[in-house]
Amino acid sequence: MANVTLKNVTKKFGDFVAVDSQNLEIIDKEFLVLVGPSGCGKSTTLRMVAGLEEITEGTIEIGDKVVNDVPPKDRDIAMVFQNYALYPHMNVYDNMAFGLKLRKFPKEEIERRVNDAADILGIQPLLDRKPKQLSGGQRQRVALGRAIVREPKVFLMDEPLSNLDAKLRVQMRTELSKLHDRLQTTVIYVTHDQTEAMTMGDRIVVLRDGVIQQVADPLSLYNEPKNVFVAGFIGSPAMNFLDAKIVQEGDEYYIDGHGTFKIKIPEDKIEKYSVKDYVDKEVIFGVRPEDVVDANITHDFDVTDYNSFVAEVEVVEPMGSEIYLYLAEKDHQMIARVEAESKAQVGDNITLGIDLRKIHIFDAETEEVIF
Repeated sequence: MANVTLKNVTKKFGDFVAVDSQNLEIIDKEFLVLVGPSGCGKSTTLRMVAGLEEITEGTIEIGDKVVNDVPPKDRDIAMVFQNYALYPHMNVYDNMAFGLKLRKFPKEEIERRVNDAADILGIQPLLDRKPKQLSGGQRQRVALGRAIVREPKVFLMDEPLSNLDAKLRVQMRTELSKLHDRLQTTVIYVTHDQTEAMTMGDRIVVLRDGVIQQVADPLSLYNEPKNVFVAGFIGSPAMNFLDAKIVQEGDEYYIDGHGTFKIKIPEDKIEKYSVKDYVDKEVIFGVRPEDVVDANITHDFDVTDYNSFVAEVEVVEPMGSEIYLYLAEKDHQMIARVEAESKAQVGDNITLGIDLRKIHIFDAETEEVIF
């Protein structure tokens, strides 16, 4: 078993807290992604698991063993770096075999492991080449191969695809997912790219300023964000956020954008999320661009006075299968991701509908989710 457990793990650099009291359990054979903006503590967390950074407080366990004082070479982990970290004077075979030779593995075992890894990664024809003779994608495969031959309990990957071009990144994402399925080993993967996180992770840990914001599977994270930061970080284009307040009119409740829009809150959400407690209080109204639709196109929900508003189109970005509309509605800016058949043009005032099943409301003060 190769569970990895962090208990109250903190890392300080002087007075600066890079990682703040993290509690996290990575399950055996899980592909866990740490995601967040630069400086959020994700790489520092990974380096502490690897033993490359000392822990200020707390404990880290790999399997059932506390590894706080265990040197990196004895933790049974393998790390894949952003810059590949290949030895330029060695060919691919020797780069992959180097760690095994240091550990005095028999020559036959080294050959078996290197050849097996090369077969898995499709780099058998490259074994005699030097790193300078390889493309970026080939170098990344070699770096992965060097980790695979170790047959570790845990793979640690620190933004391994960030140096690749866009097309190759997509290809390598798929290959890494296939590799994980084949090897059935625990993977902790660091990235700042939320698309990588969403497409690869069994679970995702969203970090901000060294603090874990939410841990969930990709769809739960997308559909049920715990706060404004998570809602805004996950999803592309990002969720629209508009200042508003909750108002009551008779038995009905509305999200009032201070006179610029008025959206009816569905009845099923009123009791379930204690909406009545927020009447006349400031909130943040959140809706994803794909849940804002062109009212001139038929959808699977009705566009009425209760879920629509008029906005001016400022920018139109055709994306082939869809169109991004950048909108201005008095003091509010929004993005809508609409069908390719939309006829909206720059300068048009168009009616847009909001899918009330997909709206989010956050407390304006705490930025925590209400629903």
